[in-house]
Amino acid sequence: MTLQVADRFSRYPAGRDQNDGPFNGTAFRTVHLVPALNEAKKSGRKLNVSFEGVISYGSSFLEEAFGGLVRIERFKKSDLRKTLTITNTSPYSDRYERAIWRYIDNA
Repeated sequence: MTLQVADRFSRYPAGRDQNDGPFNGTAFRTVHLVPALNEAKKSGRKLNVSFEGVISYGSSFLEEAFGGLVRIERFKKSDLRKTLTITNTSPYSDRYERAIWRYIDNA
């Protein structure tokens, strides 16, 4: 199962919460990411979050969306490691993927 950030949410996600605009990390997490993860877990599949086509995204967006899975939504880190994959073909994709997992691990 794949959640395309650019198609389902925005090509320019930014910020932590609604004060930062409509395409913030809280909105992405609550409206898209949590339901998709719950569906993947229920069906025994993996969820691939694809950042293909996303032009830019900041650390506050990534931390709130992904770190918030543990901190706020109470997902277990071990379950996320089993269920969640991240893809992106940008030149900095490895850096962003490492940041996402760091936000999850530090939450």
